[in-house]
Amino acid sequence: MQTAAQGSSTFFWFLLFAFAFIMIFLPARSQKKREQELKTKVDALQKGDQVILASGIIGTVVGFKDEALEVKVSENVKLTVLKTAVAGFLNDRTAIAAQGGSK
Repeated sequence: MQTAAQGSSTFFWFLLFAFAFIMIFLPARSQKKREQELKTKVDALQKGDQVILASGIIGTVVGFKDEALEVKVSENVKLTVLKTAVAGFLNDRTAIAAQGGSK
């Protein structure tokens, strides 16, 4: 009788670890994939591309410096921001809005 109880106990721990794996590692994997896609797009930026910064500012890329971008946000206003401040791309948002979705 004890062997049946031990077998179900082992199965319970196996299910618990499998659930923990699914809840911890799979979302982290998809987040890492999104970050890598964003980094690839940021590295491929060109002058004239419109970006959305993490602060919500929308601007046009007008220059590059080491790990920074020069972004024009108004006629006489240029900001120098780190590449990591880029949160998205205006063209991506426009395409999503055209499809009727939201992000």
